[in-house]
Amino acid sequence: MPANSNEIKKEKVCSMTPTEFEKYCKVILSGYAERETLQDFVITHDKKVKTDDGTYQIDIYAEFTALGARFKVICECKRYNNPISREKVAVLFDKIRAIGAQKGILLSTAEFQSGAIQYAKKHGIALIQVYDRGCDYLSHSAGPGVVSENDPFIYAERMLPPYKAVLCTEELFEEPVVVYPTKSMMKEIYDTMDRMIEEQYGVKRHHISDNP
Repeated sequence: MPANSNEIKKEKVCSMTPTEFEKYCKVILSGYAERETLQDFVITHDKKVKTDDGTYQIDIYAEFTALGARFKVICECKRYNNPISREKVAVLFDKIRAIGAQKGILLSTAEFQSGAIQYAKKHGIALIQVYDRGCDYLSHSAGPGVVSENDPFIYAERMLPPYKAVLCTEELFEEPVVVYPTKSMMKEIYDTMDRMIEEQYGVKRHHISDNP
């Protein structure tokens, strides 16, 4: 798990400040880069980029090497309650062209309007929705008022990142593609939980496969 993920202590995405959300998006994108095994990956929060027509503020700026060339990625982070409109994606596309970036990513706590998704697909922009993991899993309890630090299920629940990010513009899958937490993060957590279960109950569980 990325070390700086622990910098964000908020229990709910909606309780973050915009800056806190941007920092967590940086963690998410770092995990995404790990999944894609990007070479020479560098990521920066709140970067100023100077161009011929002015200076642009970029929430998250990243670079990586591929095919012998250096690629630039700019990311906008929107901690919104209302669905993201087409206009917000168009503003990001304008920045992509002005800066000469090869890729744009828009991360949001809100859903994306259909027009925003269509525009993003047309221009190769990735849309990622970030939401609370608590909506996705059932809590485990050792009983009223009883919480054991050695309980493997409590361990897994506490170690899992509190937020989940899915790619909303992917067409190759029926279900949205989860980009965070990454598979390697999940495997590390559940491998430890499996060892605890085996030690305490003598039962072996199946591991998450290393294969995609």
